[in-house]
Amino acid sequence: MSYRSFLRATLATAFVVTSAFVLPNVALGQTKTEIEMARNLMDEGDAQLERGDAKGALRSYRAAHTIMNVATTGIEVARMEAKLGKLVEARKVALEVVRMPKKPSEPKPFVAARADAQLLADALETRIPRLTIVLKNVSDSAQIELKIDGRTVSKEEANDSIAVDPGKHEVSISIAGGVPEVETVTVVETDRKNVTLGDGSASSSTDTPGRKTSPLVFIGFGLGGAGIIAGAITGAMSLSRAGDVEKVCPGGACADQETLDKTKPINDSAFTLANVSNVALAIGVVGVGLGVTGILLSGREAKKPENEASVHVYVGPNSVGLLGSF
Repeated sequence: MSYRSFLRATLATAFVVTSAFVLPNVALGQTKTEIEMARNLMDEGDAQLERGDAKGALRSYRAAHTIMNVATTGIEVARMEAKLGKLVEARKVALEVVRMPKKPSEPKPFVAARADAQLLADALETRIPRLTIVLKNVSDSAQIELKIDGRTVSKEEANDSIAVDPGKHEVSISIAGGVPEVETVTVVETDRKNVTLGDGSASSSTDTPGRKTSPLVFIGFGLGGAGIIAGAITGAMSLSRAGDVEKVCPGGACADQETLDKTKPINDSAFTLANVSNVALAIGVVGVGLGVTGILLSGREAKKPENEASVHVYVGPNSVGLLGSF
């Protein structure tokens, strides 16, 4: 049973135990109705996630966490924040889960959730991009207002690298109430960038950027693997049906016309599946070639595409093809 399934199966019991014995300072004021509501919200979040509604799932998990404020609800919020690219908030929530007071004999899901939160926080630390603000021609005594995406950044915070989410950010500085100098910078995961402000010509430079992996690597090897698997499956089906015909009509010679008529559809299906197998295997070879090309090109892209391409192989009873977005 997966961790999530185990959590869903034991969440209600864990909440009840927590409310009564484990975390009285947290859950003392919660009624059975509130506990049931929290469990239903978690189930609703799971259902929304399965439908591809990650934002809806986050809302449900947050609502459940607001009610319970325990490790098992907090870890789901952190995971969903990370899934949606909100890495800074995800790490903040994960660390809050890690720091929750430990109580004797707490339910196993709580222990597992706290451990998972620590692993998530550690992983996010390396993934989160950071900006270093470099101020030029600005004296220490100058009255400045520094903002990132509209949020005021203190001088003390600006002295260290500032954690931001992947994406586009607007950095601005206003000296002595003057016209703000604005710089727009785009970062991806693991980026470390310097943003120079205060000299009238805002600029940004990348410092020890992470290696970029070409989308062709994922597309190519994904396509190659799918094609080879589809080819192997349809090839096996073709051989199986050809074997069925051989049993009835050894050497291709049927005893009578009636037997021939019965085996003809099976024989035709075997030939069709053989053709499908050949096409799928050819697609697999092309995919592997794309993957190798992607490896050679990795590290040369200036930035990741906003919408990554995806390709999938589909196999029907009598056809094989590609579905994708670019």
